[in-house]
Amino acid sequence: MDDDAVSLNNCKILIVDDKAENLELLTDFLEPEGYEVAFATSGKEAINIATIFLPHLILLDVMMPGIDGFETCRRLKSLGKVKEIPVIFVTGKSELSDIVEAFSVGAVDYVTKPIRQEELLARVTTHLQLQALINLRDELISTLRDKTLELEKLSKLKEQQLETSQHFSHIGELVGELTHELGTPLSVVKTAISHLNEKQQELALQVQKQSLAKQELNAFIDNTAQSCEIVLSSMDNVMHLIDSFKHIVVGEFSGTVSECNLHDYLHNIQYVLTPKLKRTPHTVSINCPQTLHLISDTGALSQVIINLINNALIHAFEDNAAGTIDIHVEHQDGNIALYIKDNGKGIECERTSKVFDKYYTTRVGTGGSGLGLYIVKKLVETRLKGNIALSSQPGEGTVFSIVIPQALEN
Repeated sequence: MDDDAVSLNNCKILIVDDKAENLELLTDFLEPEGYEVAFATSGKEAINIATIFLPHLILLDVMMPGIDGFETCRRLKSLGKVKEIPVIFVTGKSELSDIVEAFSVGAVDYVTKPIRQEELLARVTTHLQLQALINLRDELISTLRDKTLELEKLSKLKEQQLETSQHFSHIGELVGELTHELGTPLSVVKTAISHLNEKQQELALQVQKQSLAKQELNAFIDNTAQSCEIVLSSMDNVMHLIDSFKHIVVGEFSGTVSECNLHDYLHNIQYVLTPKLKRTPHTVSINCPQTLHLISDTGALSQVIINLINNALIHAFEDNAAGTIDIHVEHQDGNIALYIKDNGKGIECERTSKVFDKYYTTRVGTGGSGLGLYIVKKLVETRLKGNIALSSQPGEGTVFSIVIPQALEN
């Protein structure tokens, strides 16, 4: 056999003909080429053998006892196991109407008798190769589909990991800021208590020597009062910072719906960000009704507000410019509207439609992930059940408008 486009080794062929001499002739042509041959002498027998033998190709006569070749082919094409097997009619009928009917019932080719060996083998080889290529194509498509699904799963996992990394990076920054900020008041407390301890030891020694003067006792009392005032003030600052941090960060991890006073909650966010803001020339102001209550995923809300403030600190202002970030809150018919506005350099019109796109960043190569505002939009829409919009003009600053339900169901 000549070299094939694909391997045809061990291909199986079913010959269907009621004439023994035709079966013998076709077998003599095919077996030397390495094909495995099976026989049937009627249409019904052909159908039964085909479903068991599962040939790669069927050579089918038209004129046979019982059901003819056309009906046999029609029935084969209705059976799931064998309907894709190519059928070549090998027959003495050469009328155009017969050829048309053969193709109409599902045949792939039509060979007329007397049979010419070279022609038959060429057609058999062609259709076996074609069917093998079709099968290979289907296998490749199936493999490609499986690989595509696998890549989609890996891509989604990577996105989830990136989003989680972004979240933990944000939490890690807050923890770092908190640790740094607690250092100062705790150092003051330690200094005040150490000073007070030294004075107490001096006082105890004077009492032991019975040399304590009234003036020195009064000085110790005054010194103690001042030290206590410093300690209490510093500890109030520490407790305020820890309490604000607890409300914000614990809420971010819980993912539950809870009620809060929105005015106090926003000021807690501002207080948690105070250490970071101290290192910038920028300020954050909050305008929110003092009695406005919100029932929502407050952890998601804090992520949104902190991300938008951080986004403004990074992108909104020219170097060394002192900017302002204003948070304005309104109650609107069962909804809460929050406006986060900066007076920075603004955003060009062609970029405003892209800022919420995943991986879009203007800081390529400088650490920007392009996920910050994408995560913000996702949090607003999925966890807060609201919507977010952006308006900006170059030189006039940027406003993020968020509208969320005042009360979410648990």
